[in-house]
Parts: sequence; structure tokens; C-alpha cells
Amino acid sequence: MKTCNNLLQFMTIALFVMALAACGGREKAESGDGVGHKPASRGLPFEMVVIVPEKAYEGELSDSIDAVLRASTPVLPQHEPMFRLNVVWADGNLTPFRTFRQRFIARINPRVAKASIGVARDVVAVPQIEVKAEAPSVHELAQLIGRERQRITDLFVEHELDYMAESLQRKHNAATSKAFHELTGHTICVPPALKASKRAKDFLWTGTNLNDRDQNFVYYSYPWDGQPLTPEQFVAKRDSALKTNIPGSTPNQWMQTARMKAGSGDAANERGGAEVPLIVTRARTLNNLYVHEVHGLWEMHNGALGGAFVSLERIDTANSRVLVTEGFIYSPHSPKRSILREMEAALRTFK
Repeated sequence: MKTCNNLLQFMTIALFVMALAACGGREKAESGDGVGHKPASRGLPFEMVVIVPEKAYEGELSDSIDAVLRASTPVLPQHEPMFRLNVVWADGNLTPFRTFRQRFIARINPRVAKASIGVARDVVAVPQIEVKAEAPSVHELAQLIGRERQRITDLFVEHELDYMAESLQRKHNAATSKAFHELTGHTICVPPALKASKRAKDFLWTGTNLNDRDQNFVYYSYPWDGQPLTPEQFVAKRDSALKTNIPGSTPNQWMQTARMKAGSGDAANERGGAEVPLIVTRARTLNNLYVHEVHGLWEMHNGALGGAFVSLERIDTANSRVLVTEGFIYSPHSPKRSILREMEAALRTFK
């Protein structure tokens, strides 16, 4: 009888241990991505690992990589590199860098016929993008990176913005989403810290109301005349909407698109000495919708405030209106890239 009791106790303990192991295994599986149980990728916003042959990372190749990946983030009022780089040697221990969310591999392979760019996703971790630049020689590799700079940066920027947008869809300011839906019939996800708000006819603003690292979301709309969207139209409509709805502390102050003198010589003569809005525009497709994307700088008319903004214009053909969503920041003493990119990602959650 004593032997039976001991056996029963042993079996009970064994079953308990097996149950714990099963729970641990289930928790481990649930912490992955659910597809092959790959681990979650890691890295700070716009951080990447650059894997390059140590002996080749000098001179032409080093200059080419730096010119592309450490170039200034577009339209910010001062230099901030597009990416934070961790440069590691291809023949070293790469294990700690396998799960980085963004990986750039520069490879010299004399056996390939020509230089090329390859893209792979979710190779080791999720989400993850791996861009490989491969060429027969150091010179050809450096030339390839320089020639394909726009494609390379677009791949990494788009991947990171998509990642940030997915994060915002999981955690965002519900009050702003509700107000936006009531006003437009659409949804959008902005960072949770954007709590202060103002609502008017065809207009919505919400922001953090901070003296530094301040983030803001703006929506406004205007009638569509059936013509293609233009930068001149964008500036005129934007300045009108913001002058009406975001005034300064005195009657002669309001928010507007920043401008600079056209310059001197032929450029000034062509523009008649007019001021030129500080914006960069392009037409593109996002989430299967045509949009007019604008990056630029804003300023307070007759005031000292200013910062960067990003806007997306969408045409609502059913109602013959142009819908504008914008993120702008005010951060005079702190880095601006990440908080502006977060607002850019928020605009991509529009549905």
C-alpha cells in the first residue's frame, strides 16, 4: 500500500510538472508572431543594423552608406539622420543582430554578374525587413548604393512607418478616433497623449499641449473642383484653414506654412521676388488610395513659433471634397525625427 501511495504521488508530481511545461510552451508560442513562432523583432524607431565587410568599410563604400543612411531627415529645420546605424562586420558574431527590425547588408561577391538589390521580410523575426546590396567589387557596390538611394531609404522608411501605424492601431487615443468618426465617417488612430482638442465645422485639432516634443493632429476639408491637386492649392487651403482655426495669442498672429525669399538671380526673376513655401510634395498610393503627400515647415505669423509638419490630401469623389489629415510638431529643444514620423504613421491609419 505504501508503494502504491508513493507511485501515486510521483505520478501526480509528474503530471503537474508536465502541465507547467505545457503552459510555459504555450506562453512562449503566444509571445511570437503566430507564424512559425518567430520572435518579435527589436530596435528603436528608425534604428538599423548595417552588416558590411570590415576591410571594405572605408573610403568610397563608407561614404556611400553614410550619404544614404545618415542623410538628413527631409524637411526638418536642422540635421537629424534618417536612421540610427549599428555598423557590424560581416565576418564577426552576428547572432545579437539577427532579430533587428531593420537590417542592411552590403556584400561583395565576385561571382555575381552585376550589382543588385534584394529584399526579404520576416526572415528571422517579425516584423523585419532585410535589404541586401550585392556587387562584384567595392566600387560597384558603392555606386549601386548611391544610385538606389531613394529605393533603399523608401523601403526602410515605409517598413518602419507601417510598424508604427500597427502599434497605434493597438494603442491610440479613443476620444480622437470617436470625434474624427463623428465628423467624417472615417477612423484614424493618433498617439494616446494627444488629448487637448478643438472641433469646428469641417475641422478637428487635437494635441499634447507641451512646451517641447509637442505633437498635434489636424483635420480639415474643402470642396473639390474636379482638377488634380497642386502644391499651390494645398498651401492656399492650408493657410486659410489654420488662420481661421489655430490663431496665436494676439489677433495679428496665426499659424501658416513657412516661406522663404525666392533668392537672387534668375530664380528670383522667374518668381518676381515672391516668397516660396517650404514644402516638398509628391503624389503616391497608400492603402490602395491616391494621396497627395506634403512635408514642410510651419510658422506662427508675427510670432516666434515654428516646426515641421506632414500632410496627406485625399479626394472624396462621392462627396466632391478634399480631406486633409496633418500631423505637426513643436520641439525647439529636443530631437524631432521620431515624433514627426509617429505623426506620419498616424496619418496612415486613416480608414
